[in-house]
Amino acid sequence: MTKKRTNNPRTTSNQGNKTNTQNRRPQTKTAQRPTQPRKNKKQKGLHRKKSSTKRKKQLIVLVGLIILISVVGFIGKKTYNFVSTIWPNVISLKNSLTGGAIDTSNVNTDEQYDVGDEKEATLQVRHNVFIDAGCGGNETGYITNDKIKEKELNLEIAKKVAKELNKQQDINVILSRQDDVYMSPDERKSLAESQNAEVFVSIHMAAETTGKATGIETIYHKDSKNGSADFASLMQTSIVAFVKAENRGTNTYNMSVLRDNSMPSIYIQCGFLSNSGEEKNLKDENYQNELAKGIAQGILTYIDAKK
Repeated sequence: MTKKRTNNPRTTSNQGNKTNTQNRRPQTKTAQRPTQPRKNKKQKGLHRKKSSTKRKKQLIVLVGLIILISVVGFIGKKTYNFVSTIWPNVISLKNSLTGGAIDTSNVNTDEQYDVGDEKEATLQVRHNVFIDAGCGGNETGYITNDKIKEKELNLEIAKKVAKELNKQQDINVILSRQDDVYMSPDERKSLAESQNAEVFVSIHMAAETTGKATGIETIYHKDSKNGSADFASLMQTSIVAFVKAENRGTNTYNMSVLRDNSMPSIYIQCGFLSNSGEEKNLKDENYQNELAKGIAQGILTYIDAKK
């Protein structure tokens, strides 16, 4: 009996302690369980905000790229159209200044290009005049919005000048070309030298980008010491006396077609094809005739002054 009383309380007490201990542990675990899901919910919400911000940034970048590509494409198209328009004029200016490209036209430079109605040479002919129709062949020169090519107008006016000069019994005219063929500056100069030309006159048109410039200008080589400056001055005065146009005077440039010529040599810019008003005049046959008379008279005045 004594052993029962002694052992039972201890057993009961130990069991009670164990029970209390076991009861406290689940309570502690149960109290911690709700906190963990709340933390996960907060982290998931933050992740959604970050993802939304990232998508907005990506959308902004994408829209910016589309706008940039559109602007670049627009500018590229405008640039291409602009370059396509001015490229023939750039090539023409480059050829005039540097001597042009390699000649592939097989032009016979020993041949004298006579005007169709030129009189047969006689013993009275004493003055050989070389008229150079600028551009030709693959060198078109300036091209207007109406597709008028400078090379065509140069040739028309050159032939009219030759026709005027051939009315004089003591003038023999040599044309650099009568057709649409390419001749390099060296070929033109060589032909003039071979024909013992007394003067060299190259006929061209002018152009610029604004479309506002107008007038006639006569150019001679900056290093010339063969009377080209006097010839240019007489020519400029003569032309503006025959046609109504702005007098741009004379000027000097390093034109390859004028370089190292033995005879007085000039380069006439008959007007600006880039100006709509002057383009209209330069296409008009009556205007061309008066312009040709002014050029022919300038040549005759200079030759007579040298006698």
